[in-house]
Amino acid sequence: MNRETMSPADARAALDKVGMTRTQMAAICNCPPWRHAAFGLIFAVLIGSISISGTAQVIGTAVVLVLTGLLVAHDRVRYGVFVNGYRRGATLPLTLTYVGVMIVLVVTAMFMRLNGFTLLSKLALAAIALALATAVSVKWSRVFRRELEGRP
Repeated sequence: MNRETMSPADARAALDKVGMTRTQMAAICNCPPWRHAAFGLIFAVLIGSISISGTAQVIGTAVVLVLTGLLVAHDRVRYGVFVNGYRRGATLPLTLTYVGVMIVLVVTAMFMRLNGFTLLSKLALAAIALALATAVSVKWSRVFRRELEGRP
């Protein structure tokens, strides 16, 4: 069996190239503010529609699916990939925490729908979902870029 060994200089050069690539990827993955707001909008539509009625929920779900598909397609064109939020790494605890928050928001939205809350209170819940999802998107992006750059 023939084994080719790499010299220490070649190994260092390869590692440096990997580091440069990760740094470039982190720079590319710096999302514009509208991207974070779009993520927030998706969850505002979801939570708002759930809180209003069954019909609104069906329509809202269709809108959410279309918007999500457009966002994924945009990311693939712009970045060459779509990074799944459930990936292993430094972002996973944030993702799982947000899933927990979303469960609370969904339950709250259903409670509001079943108990006749005003439209204004339902819109307020959707606004909370928008703000939280946008903030989580910004934070997730920062954590992801920091991880790519090898910073703690």
